[in-house]
Amino acid sequence: MLNALIGLEHHKATTTEVFKWDGQKRLFPEWEKNMTLGDAMKASAIPVYQDLARRIGLELMSNEVKRVGYGNADIGTQVDNFWLVGPLKITPQQEAQFAYKLANKTLPFSQKVQEEVQSMLFIEEKNGNKIYAKSGWGWDVNPQVGGLTGWVVQPQGNIVAFSLNL
Repeated sequence: MLNALIGLEHHKATTTEVFKWDGQKRLFPEWEKNMTLGDAMKASAIPVYQDLARRIGLELMSNEVKRVGYGNADIGTQVDNFWLVGPLKITPQQEAQFAYKLANKTLPFSQKVQEEVQSMLFIEEKNGNKIYAKSGWGWDVNPQVGGLTGWVVQPQGNIVAFSLNL
């Protein structure tokens, strides 16, 4: 979520831009195709977000992560994997708080960019509840951990944010 917010806010990508697959074998076949940021968000396509992170660059990424107060705000010296292998750390509670702010468009990004990222996260509407979420998976840590972070907009407009480690 944060990569997309930063990248869009600083014009490092657009919602309609297609990130070209480089032909390399990927961890999942779903990642072996051209994708927009929205496609990549739904597929949790790490290579697209690594490309975006490299476009953003270490200095801007570090400044933005600190400005937003995301987790421990430490991205180290590798711009394209800090959220995968550290040193960034964030608790599920912090992730849920971040998702809640995004749901309410109260993060320090433009309203337009927050709305664009919200639309990328939309999963489904069921019984009047709108579900927005992003999955993730830490396959290179032991034990492996999966996650789902997002929010539900209930029919009466209440927002319930969540972050689950699985």
